Amino acid sequence: MNIKEQIKSLIQQAEIYHKQGLLVEAKQNYAKAGQIIKKNQQLLKNKKILIDISKKIRDIKAEIDHIEGAPTTVEMPENVQNIIMNKFAFAEDEDKKALEGAVALAKFGQFERALKEFNSLIQIENIRVDAAKNIIRCHKVLEKVDDAVALYNEWLTGNLFNAPQMQKLRIFLQDILDKKGMDIVLPTPEREEEPAAPHVEEEIAAEPVPDEEEAGGISMPEAYALELESAGQVQSEPEPEPQPEFTDEDEDEDEEGGIPAEDLIDISSVEITLDEGSQKGETVELDVSFQSGNVINLLISSNDKHLIETLKAGVKLNKLQFYSPIAMFTGKGIVSASSKIESGPKQGDYSLDIRIKTI
Repeated sequence: MNIKEQIKSLIQQAEIYHKQGLLVEAKQNYAKAGQIIKKNQQLLKNKKILIDISKKIRDIKAEIDHIEGAPTTVEMPENVQNIIMNKFAFAEDEDKKALEGAVALAKFGQFERALKEFNSLIQIENIRVDAAKNIIRCHKVLEKVDDAVALYNEWLTGNLFNAPQMQKLRIFLQDILDKKGMDIVLPTPEREEEPAAPHVEEEIAAEPVPDEEEAGGISMPEAYALELESAGQVQSEPEPEPQPEFTDEDEDEDEEGGIPAEDLIDISSVEITLDEGSQKGETVELDVSFQSGNVINLLISSNDKHLIETLKAGVKLNKLQFYSPIAMFTGKGIVSASSKIESGPKQGDYSLDIRIKTI
């Protein structure tokens, strides 16, 4: 293996380690690659790669310091959790309203209470799949994907979900496992036979089951955010500065909701091309934590101060690349809400809502 291939291999291994949360191993591999470059005068002329490696090492070190120095977190008081559930749920249907409230808790970092609510809501037929997906999302955010796999296997052997529902959950969870580089293949649910219609002897194909409308994440209206801030739990973002308008092709869009919620499938991650700031033109890919129709929720580390400053509420995003378990597509959106998480396992990080306007 020549020197260039050795460096490439070390960097690829470091990226894999980083995605799996093996920060120390990732940092060591980047450092080894940097040491090899420094010893080679020819490679040393390419200063950009050395600068990039140094930045990655600094970023990983910041992540390690953040984890090691993270304060002991506590849950919000129950009365504040109840305020969140009641104020950030807007659906007319009571079941979906309860689901929105539970997702709001998760977006505020209250995962223990959120999981309790989701496990209760999973018993309700019309929101069962959505509740299950949000349980999986909570385990994903908490870096407990193995728990989600165990739950899937438990659901698979039970009778709560039918085969089409289990297949949706399998596709959803398998995509998460694949993106994390986990060598796990989920078992496929057995296909249920469709009952034949009376007096019809020939076999007929079962019609596809339409996707349930994705329920979940919600934006944070300013008035309600201020109400929670008065309880000392949530910090609101200042009024955003005026941002560039969308191009003429967006004039016919729905001003309030963007594209219809039912037109969107599950989005697992989004790549954002930054239009403003010192890193204008650069791209960043973030996992989607929660989704409600055309609104996706992202978590941003407190260490990523530039991204927090750039993606303020009101900022319009003209170059978005969406990834789902079955498709990839581009679109535009707007940052509809941004707030600092004040308690729970993700204390100090930021919760960001993006409303998708066009795809």
